[in-house]
Amino acid sequence: MPPVTTRAIDAGTIIRRNLRDAPPRVLTTDLCVVGSGIAGVSAALEAARLGHRVVLVEAGGSLGGQSVAAQINTFCGFYANGPTPRQIVFGIADEILADLGKTGDVMLLRSRHNSFVVHYHSVALQRWIERATSRESVTPLLGAALFDARVEDERLVSISVATRAGILRIEAEAFVDATGDAAVAWMSGLATREPAAGPIYGSQNGILRNVDEQALAAIDRATLRSRLVAKGCAYGLDRSDAFIFTAPGSGETLVNMTHVETPLDPIHASEMVAVGHDKMDLALDFLRAEFPEAFSRAVVSIYGALGARQTRWFKSRCQLSADDVRAGTIFEDAIAHCAWPIELHNSLDQIYFEAFDEEHIHTIPFRCMVHDEVVNLLAVGRCVDGDALALSSIRVMGPCIAMGAAAAHAFDLTGGRFDAPPVGRLRRRLAANLGLAQLA
Repeated sequence: MPPVTTRAIDAGTIIRRNLRDAPPRVLTTDLCVVGSGIAGVSAALEAARLGHRVVLVEAGGSLGGQSVAAQINTFCGFYANGPTPRQIVFGIADEILADLGKTGDVMLLRSRHNSFVVHYHSVALQRWIERATSRESVTPLLGAALFDARVEDERLVSISVATRAGILRIEAEAFVDATGDAAVAWMSGLATREPAAGPIYGSQNGILRNVDEQALAAIDRATLRSRLVAKGCAYGLDRSDAFIFTAPGSGETLVNMTHVETPLDPIHASEMVAVGHDKMDLALDFLRAEFPEAFSRAVVSIYGALGARQTRWFKSRCQLSADDVRAGTIFEDAIAHCAWPIELHNSLDQIYFEAFDEEHIHTIPFRCMVHDEVVNLLAVGRCVDGDALALSSIRVMGPCIAMGAAAAHAFDLTGGRFDAPPVGRLRRRLAANLGLAQLA
């Protein structure tokens, strides 16, 4: 029998009531970053290190956005093309690679498109983000759903968010839309773009356990793809491409072999979550039956959050085009380098790729981050302005980190008026991400 305590316990209660007509709590800051995926985290950390007060708003229950919740687990766009790894994105990318490298939570992999990617453990990245933002005194605001925004005289003045603990209005000198879906612009009544030719699909990723790692290592990607093409439809699968990877000794296997619609309608979007899980289950059925030596005992341990790619984005002061990407256009206001291929997921069964040679570099102009209708709102990540093909190249995590750094330094240089930034000074600060050692 446990010992009986003799300590007096106050078991009383108090009555509280939400004052529905009371004005919302107001939170004032220098820079408000909405969305805590890798682009938003980059912007928040860099701005805080420059001495600014930063609020980082996240609709989910933890920091990291899709980089953590969607079980992407692969950093793309960190490296140029070619047979040896040549890093082109720095800033927090350096820190993440170094810190997660010390704990064995990253692994460099040769990609099939003449470059390199980095596999990472999502839990390790989540903890890195939490520790880094805490260390830099970034104010996190979790479980905060954006529902209103106020624009006055070509400036975004405030946004309002609802949390389970109440409503807050956030007032800031400038805002960064890192939501991935241009939610800040949309709620502000500003112009946004959507793909004209139909949906661009997301993916339902998942983590399997009980996979035979040795047997999996013997299955090459060509064999997996040919089996998918020949038999995938019989299992209800519609995508004929797959990425499956196990970090040796981890006991976890990443599976990315689905295409799922990621609609902007709230009810339809909610329904798609179960559809994504269904597709992940079908993928496992296929793997168990077709490759039993590796997957006969496999089970899903984690269904990632449904990962979106290109849904809605800014109408900015410049739209990056596919021709700019193919030509390797070097813009005068370029803030980042990119070499990732055009990678458009506009078909359920296939991915449209245009890969580039070893010398290829294209750039991201700062103007494609600046909304066309207000002066103090920037996009970073997959809601900057590009045509559907161009955006499919620059939406991966390497360029997202670089765009976040550009947003932070632009705010530091301008105080939040982004329509006429000092481009030369901005580029000098971003010299590493532009391959301009002479300006560093």
